[in-house]
Parts: sequence; C-alpha cells; structure tokens
Amino acid sequence: MASVPSNQGVLTVTFRFRGLAALAAVALLFAVALPPAQAGIGDSLKKKVQKKTEKKVDDTADKALEDGEKAATGEEGEAAETGAAATSEKSAGSAEKVSQVSTKFDYVPGDMVKFFDDFTQDELGEFPVGWQLKEGTFEVAEREGQRWLRCTSITGDVRMKLPAMTALPEYWTLEFDFICPEPSGNVLTVAALNGNTEVWNTVFPYSGTALAFTTGDIFSNTPVEGGTVWGKVHHVMFMARGTGMKVYVNRQRLASVPEINAAAGAPTTLSIRLWSDKEPMITNVRFAEGNKPVADPFADGKLVTYGIYFESGSDVVQPESAPVLRTIAGYLEKKPDVRVQIVGHTDNQGKPAENLDLSKRRAAAVAKVLSEQFKIAADRFTTDGMGDTKTVADNAKPEGRAMNRRVEFTKL
Repeated sequence: MASVPSNQGVLTVTFRFRGLAALAAVALLFAVALPPAQAGIGDSLKKKVQKKTEKKVDDTADKALEDGEKAATGEEGEAAETGAAATSEKSAGSAEKVSQVSTKFDYVPGDMVKFFDDFTQDELGEFPVGWQLKEGTFEVAEREGQRWLRCTSITGDVRMKLPAMTALPEYWTLEFDFICPEPSGNVLTVAALNGNTEVWNTVFPYSGTALAFTTGDIFSNTPVEGGTVWGKVHHVMFMARGTGMKVYVNRQRLASVPEINAAAGAPTTLSIRLWSDKEPMITNVRFAEGNKPVADPFADGKLVTYGIYFESGSDVVQPESAPVLRTIAGYLEKKPDVRVQIVGHTDNQGKPAENLDLSKRRAAAVAKVLSEQFKIAADRFTTDGMGDTKTVADNAKPEGRAMNRRVEFTKL
C-alpha cells in the first residue's frame, strides 16, 4: 500500500449529536432554511441488523473486563474478518442465499483502507485515540461484547484522524455501524462539502422510516425496508464513483444519483452529524479509496477483495458478499477454461492456529457458494488459507489489520 506523507493535514469527518429539546428549538429553522433532507459509512460486518430488541449497554466493570479479555485473547474464535465489520445481527440474513440478493445491492468496499476503527484499541470510558474531539462528551462503551463510540452529551462533534487530501478521491467508500436505542427524530446526517458549500447530504432516518438524499435540485425520500429503525444496528454505506453517489442501509440501496451537484465543486470534506439525547453510537468505521470498476477483474492475474463478508469466527459467507461473487461468477461463465485458486487471509488477532484453520475454511466456503449457488463447476477451484502469515500491511494499526483481512483469487 502506498504510504501517505504524515506531514499532511487531516480530512475532516464530523459527528454531532443534538437532543430532542434542541430539535424542537430549531424545527422552524429546518422547515424554512434547510433543504428537505436536512431535518434531523469482509473483517466483515461484525454485529449488524439486529434480530431482537436491543439490550441496554452494559458498562459494569466485571463485564467490561470479561469482554475485553475475550477480545484480546481471541476466545470468540478470531477477530480477523474480510470487509468492514461482521456482526451477530447479520446472521439474521445468513439463511438467504448469496445468489438471491438483489442486483440493486452493488456495494463493493474500497481496497485502500485509509481509516478503520472498531475501538478495540481504546480503554473503556475514554475518548478514542483515532478521533478529534470538537464538541461534547464521548466515551468508548461496551454493548453485547462489542466496542462502540457513544455520545453522552446532548450535542457532540468528533472527527476521524485521516491522512490529508486536497479533495476526496474519485472513487471511495465509507461505511459504519449505527444505532440509536430509542425513537429520536432524524439523528444522522452525512454531507459532502466543498469548503463551506454543501455538495450533497443524506439523512437517516428521515421522518422515522426513510432515507433522504439531496444534491442541488435533486431530492429523494426512500422508505427503509422493515419499518422502524430504532433499537436496531444498521450498516450504513456510501460509494462514490466519479460524479455518481450511492447510499445503502444494510442490503438496501436507498439513493443512486448519477451526477452530484457540479455547481458546488468537488467534495473536499465529509461531515457526519448526529444529534439525540438517546446516546446514539457508531462503530466499525471504515473509509477506503477505490475500487475503480474494471472490465476484467483478473487483468493482473489476481483479484484481491475486501467485499466477501463473514461473521466473526465463522466461515459462513454472508449475503453482503453478493456483488463481488456475482462479478467473479460472471467472469468465470465467460471464461470456461479458467481455473482459480481461492486463498483466505486474516490479521494477527487471536490464536495463529485458529486463524489459519479459519482462513482455510473460509476459502473453501467461498468456493462452495460459487459452485452450488452460482453454478460454477467445483473442479475449477482450489482453496487454501494463510491465516496471518502473508501480511500486506502493518498489523499494529487498525487500518493495517483491515487491509490484511482479505480473500485472494488467482488464475491458475
């Protein structure tokens, strides 16, 4: 991975939380002064769309110590996944065949990770080292064994510490897990800015059950499948492709704009704002450059992907893997003489022997899905796993571990 000069500045991504009282005070301002959407981003998907009513965050000292020890020792099996973040809630969708996922879900994470944080490197109750505090009070909290960044004040503003860029890359992705435990208006707003000029913005939830997207004169208001969004973990994803912008929540594409507001200029900053007195939280934040669409995914003889997702410690291929596997299957259908080796890789979290075994089982599981669900002959695949022995980045950094969690396909 190309290094980024450390003497450059910081690309700003802002999170703000505001209480219900503040919302009431500014309701008239939203109605008059703001665009319609302004009212209120596989180690893969680590604990996302909730299967049951969420429990309150457990911050007792004993549970924090127990969960912290499990995370440090790898008792859960292995923390190294492919993609952005794998979550237990995602198992709610595990019964769905990967091949049956709608083609409208076409999100593929970028392959050059610039920022990743699941807050496992931080102390409970402290402010995370990978972020800048601009307003409010934040702390790293535990929720069902997973680390989150929680705002405990009515208003809050934090920013990721990212390598500086004069403008956002032409191709980039942002994804993160988000939860607001109780009904609380329009909590999350993500906007792309050029200086102080807004290029586009999205609001989730909008009017309680939808996602709104605004750019220039374009406005969309798309209902979220499943109705209410409160008390559930949602995986929010943004994918920029040149002037185009797509937004997803879980496996539903909720905005697709071929051209963002050109009059506002190219985006230079991402602003993520949240406001609520219900202590909303975020985790598994991943910002990456790429992937640029290519006609031949095997043009270099090898395809390295971060878009195949598993739950933590599991070898079950998640439905979110559909876009990548659909591309690979389509290529192999057109090239019937091509055989492929599939190799799984992990980071160094957990026990090496377990990681090695898991990486092998995951590679075999990917081959099985391609064979059984996409109807590619099984004898066209060989599989292997390398665990954490073939690193491509520094495991000492969260971004490096995210780069090491991958699946590689090589033409034979």
